[in-house]
Amino acid sequence: MLFQNSMDPESICSRVWVKPIKGTRDGVEKIGLEMEMHAYDSKTLAPIGTENSKLNIQDLLQRIAEISPKSTIKYDNATGLITTVFLKAGGNFSAEPGGQVEYSSDPFEKIADLSIDVSTNLKLLEEASAGDLVFLSHGTNPIAQENHPLILAKERYKIMTRYFNSAPNIRGIDMMRHSATVQANVDIFGDENWQDAVNLTLVLIPLTAKLFANSKYFKNNKSLFYSERQEIWEHMDPTRSGFPTHMPFAENSECEYAKWAKKAYVFFVEGLPINEQPLYGELTFENWLNNGYKGTRPTVESWETHLGTLFPHLRLRDFLEIRHIDAQPFEHTLAPAAFFSVLLKTRKIRSEVWELIQNAKIDVKNVFQSNEDFSRIHFPLIDYACSVLEQLKEKEGMNALIAYKKFVKQKEEYWSAENALNFVQKNKTITPSLEFLRNL
Repeated sequence: MLFQNSMDPESICSRVWVKPIKGTRDGVEKIGLEMEMHAYDSKTLAPIGTENSKLNIQDLLQRIAEISPKSTIKYDNATGLITTVFLKAGGNFSAEPGGQVEYSSDPFEKIADLSIDVSTNLKLLEEASAGDLVFLSHGTNPIAQENHPLILAKERYKIMTRYFNSAPNIRGIDMMRHSATVQANVDIFGDENWQDAVNLTLVLIPLTAKLFANSKYFKNNKSLFYSERQEIWEHMDPTRSGFPTHMPFAENSECEYAKWAKKAYVFFVEGLPINEQPLYGELTFENWLNNGYKGTRPTVESWETHLGTLFPHLRLRDFLEIRHIDAQPFEHTLAPAAFFSVLLKTRKIRSEVWELIQNAKIDVKNVFQSNEDFSRIHFPLIDYACSVLEQLKEKEGMNALIAYKKFVKQKEEYWSAENALNFVQKNKTITPSLEFLRNL
């Protein structure tokens, strides 16, 4: 289906534009998470897929599929590479450009069930690695080299590499090949709940950036920033990252998100060869819609694909995808998901969170440009989240946040190491499933 060329506000905010941004699902609200981790050869500590690493990412994904009955493998059509293994019971393993291993859970109503799912499938990852790999959960890869290669060379990642290499002074390649996150995916049903939850999430993101920082080592050096990953993502591509323009406290957040997305640069046009794809600064979706590009016109499917290439701190889908969180140590991975799921859960809970923020004398309209670290609100928010989780009998989520509060006080000690290699040696694990469950 081709878009109409009309650009009046009614068409911009019509169902065609916002359907992929805000769905109309109902039922029981659920929580899921996506976690990325770094994998290294267990003997040499070479990053997976590089020289001196026994195992490559294709072998790992193939092993996962072989030991997981009735799993389904997704291949990249252009290269034939394995990109994702879908597990029969739900969830999937995939590979990121720099060889980061990602596990994406199914959504669950209860945090307890989510924790069982994640630990079970991390155990599957351990079995597939068969002792050949160790794992580290950190916002950046501490010991990958400056010229760390494209480990999963599927077509889309080659296109992204060409696009980011065409841009001066942005950090797209670092984002692709060196960074790792944990994402909380939270269902919000009902129009009034949706808008309030979007606004609160947008405010909580800058308030908790320091709280969920865990990215101190990068390219064999200690970072000058409190979070190297957050610095990378802030300077990755100004048209597709950060906070969407005018979305905070908008009357219609999904409409503002669509307007922002239309002004973002396009790097993938279906059907064009890699060397014909648009470079940085060459084509916005809006220009493509109005003028076409090399004989092509965008379709509804093009719009949905484009939305998937955007990397804001909060991505709107038919759920809220909260993306500003650094990959946490395995034993603390559940904490951010529990934090956001419970603080956004009901209107009453959200109103009490707003009150906590107000009592801390935080100007919510200006947090997006502020350089303040907002440490004064971190423990009140964690304590309130723990109290609600206790009332809901979500023991695992409460325990995760109690442990995370202790971790916040010990982060500098945790990050202390002689060098990046020593940090990896101290914190790598062959059993991420056991680490994940440690505090629960």
